Amino acid sequence: HGQVTQMAVNRAHRIFGLKPLFLHVMTFIVFVNIVAAILFTLLGVDTSDASGEFAAGDFGIFHIVARLALLGRVSEAYDFAALQQAQLDLNATAYFMTWSYPPPFNAVLAPLGLLGWKLAYAVFSILTVAAFLWAVSRLSGRYLGLVLMASLPAILVTIRTGQNGCLTAALAAGACVFALNTKDQRAGLALGALIIKPHIGLGLGLWALATGRMKLLLWAVLGTALLCFLSVLVFGTEVWIAFFEATRDTGGRLDEGRYPAFRMASIYAGMLSFGASPSISFAVQALAAILGLFGTVYAARKLPTRSSLAIALLMTPLFTPYFFDYDLALYAPAFALLLPALDEKGRRSFLLPMIALAWVASGSGLYFDANGADQGQITGGTFAGFAAAALAFLALAVTRKRTP
Repeated sequence: HGQVTQMAVNRAHRIFGLKPLFLHVMTFIVFVNIVAAILFTLLGVDTSDASGEFAAGDFGIFHIVARLALLGRVSEAYDFAALQQAQLDLNATAYFMTWSYPPPFNAVLAPLGLLGWKLAYAVFSILTVAAFLWAVSRLSGRYLGLVLMASLPAILVTIRTGQNGCLTAALAAGACVFALNTKDQRAGLALGALIIKPHIGLGLGLWALATGRMKLLLWAVLGTALLCFLSVLVFGTEVWIAFFEATRDTGGRLDEGRYPAFRMASIYAGMLSFGASPSISFAVQALAAILGLFGTVYAARKLPTRSSLAIALLMTPLFTPYFFDYDLALYAPAFALLLPALDEKGRRSFLLPMIALAWVASGSGLYFDANGADQGQITGGTFAGFAAAALAFLALAVTRKRTP
C-alpha cells in the first residue's frame, strides 16, 4: 500500500514528464539568477561611472524623479530639457530618457528619494521582486519553476535596469488571483493600481468587460480615481498638465527613433526595424491591436476562466506600440494560468515552442544590448514583437484544442 501511494504522489508531482528533482533544480537556478542580478547591479556592473554614481539603467531616472518629488519639482521630470538639467544637477551625469509615467507613480517613487541610489535600488528591487514572486506563486502552485523559467529574460532585464516590470506583473497577477476567487473588489483595486502604467492593464480590463464583471470594473475605476486624486493632493494639478504634454511628445520621439527600439516588444518597433515607415508600422500595429481585441473577447467568452485570463495577458503587448521587454514580466502570471491546461495529453508538445517564443520576445533586448546596440538602433531587425504576437495566438489556438 505504501509503494502504491508513493507512486501516485510521484505521478502527481510530475509535470510535462519532468521529475520533481528537476523542477526543484529549475526553481533554484531562477532564484540564483535573480539574486545574482540584484547583487551585480548593486556592485555597479555596467551601471556606474567613475564617480560611483548611478549612470545607466532606468532606475537612475527613477531616483532622480523621486528626489525631484521631494523637492517639490516633480513637474520638471515631464520636460525633457529640464529633466536632463536635473540629472546634471543631482547626479553629474545625464543620458536620454523621457518621463511619461502618470503622477501616481511619482508618489510610489518619492520615498526612495530619501535614500542613496544603492539602498534605494535595493529596497525597490527586493520589494517588487518579492511581491512578484508571492503573487505569481499563488497562481502557479507546483508549476512555479516552469513559470519562472519561461519568464526569466523579462525578470532579469527588469532587475538589470531597475525597472518596474515585476511591480506591474505583481499587480496583474494579484488581480488574476482575486478574479479567480470572484473577489471582484480586490481584483478591481489591483487592476486600478495599474494606473501607474495603464497599458499593462488593457488586456485585463477588456477581459472584465467581455465577461460582464462590471463590479470588478467599477472598483478598478474607483481605485484609479482615488490614486489620481491623491496625486493631485500631493503634487497639485500642474503635474497632470505636464504629464499630458509629455505624453503627446512620446509618439513623436518614438517615430524619430529616440527610444532604445531594440528593447521594444511591439509590432510597431518590429516593423520599423525592417525598414517600414512609421505610418505603415502604425497601421500594422493597429491591425494587430484589433486582432488582439477579438482574440481576448473570444477567449473571455469561450474558454475557462484561467485560460481566458492568460490569453488576456498574452494579448496585452499587441495593444500598444510602446511596450518594452521588461513589461513582459507579464508572462509569469500568463504561464502560471496557462500551464495546467497545457499539462494535458495532446497539448504538452506545445510547451517548448511557447517558452521559446517567450524568450525571443523578452530576451531579444538583452541579446542586442550584449552585442553593442545603441539607443534607437536595431541591429538586423528585431523579432520580439512578432514573437509576442505569435505566442499570444498560439496560446489561443492551443487552449481551444480539444484533448483526446
